[in-house]
Amino acid sequence: MQLISPDFKDGDPLPNKSVSKGLGGEDLSPTLQWSGVPAEAKSLALTCYDPDAPTGSGFWHMIITNIPASESGEISSASLPASAKSALNDAGTENFTGAYPPPDDPAHHYIFTLHALSLDEIDPDGMTGAYVRFNIMRNQLASASITGLFKNNG
Repeated sequence: MQLISPDFKDGDPLPNKSVSKGLGGEDLSPTLQWSGVPAEAKSLALTCYDPDAPTGSGFWHMIITNIPASESGEISSASLPASAKSALNDAGTENFTGAYPPPDDPAHHYIFTLHALSLDEIDPDGMTGAYVRFNIMRNQLASASITGLFKNNG
């Protein structure tokens, strides 16, 4: 599988729309495009994780399940398919939470991962984000990631 973005290249800074409104952004995920999903995939899930957040366990910015499986496609938090369901992220919302690292921290890594799943759906209602991710990982057939960077210069 391959995951790319027309908004940034792997290892480059995130677009401003993917930064928190508190820092002048829009709290919108970048547009993501994929290809090479295995034919046996029944659905897709999309996550965004910041391993650099000073929490001891990182910070999950987005967890979306029930994306229709297709060999190739495009998605953003502003254009989710009707079947998609968002789990609570670490900010306690079902929306994408934009980048907002502490001032003067080194650049944080925002890892967007598309997961091809062997399940038709994962219903996140009533589940913690950790339990949704557990179900994603135990049913994953393949995955692809792209990483954007952001540094809060205060």
